[in-house]
Amino acid sequence: MAAEFSLGTLSDNATIVNNFVGDSDPQDTFSFSLATSGNINVALTGLSADVDVKVFQDLNGNGIVDAGDTQVGSSSGDGTSDDSINIANQAAGAYVAQVNRYSTNNSNYDLSLSTTPFGSASNLLPSDVLIGPLTSSRSFKDSLSNNDTSDIYNFVVNTAGSFTFTLHPIKSEDPDLRLIQDINSNFVVDPGEVITTSDLGSGSNDVITNFLNPGDNYFVQVYQSSGDPINYSLTAAPV
Repeated sequence: MAAEFSLGTLSDNATIVNNFVGDSDPQDTFSFSLATSGNINVALTGLSADVDVKVFQDLNGNGIVDAGDTQVGSSSGDGTSDDSINIANQAAGAYVAQVNRYSTNNSNYDLSLSTTPFGSASNLLPSDVLIGPLTSSRSFKDSLSNNDTSDIYNFVVNTAGSFTFTLHPIKSEDPDLRLIQDINSNFVVDPGEVITTSDLGSGSNDVITNFLNPGDNYFVQVYQSSGDPINYSLTAAPV
């Protein structure tokens, strides 16, 4: 049976679907296509139980995940944490996304998909890391690759003030940094929501310092600007 839902051709304007998986419908399938090669960005948010997501290249374009189709990405976070897939430089053509409930869980979910050019940031805002209130210095270590081009850190500002975010690449690698306020709370980077960007060259520390008003819809994004694997540390702190 072909995919339950056809999303058409992805663009940089996010396609957002609200749906449910449970006892009577444990898996939802979505067919989509890329008109040209580019990154595929997927976010699964708004979960009330553990739900996972996978993306397959639909090699024969029949809207079905056949034995010969290639899985190009997956995300299986624990519990109600957001899931995200960010894969670089995928070929033009047909794809299928699968949303699967975990075990016997029933859950609503919001599925967002977009495509962006190779080397550019995802415009979706799943909370890959929930920092919570940013009241003291916090440090994080992670990595990026063609199979994981973007990391999103969601933080809360309780008291107005200045905050500094410092991105330390390991060796001569070149990750970039964006500070975002999701003004309309749709978990998509809409026009006017990027507060500022730091995109210095290889081996340089990207630093953003900005005055922020109270709110819980702030995000810091670390993203891959080239095809190289990247290891980094990120420090976030009130000034």
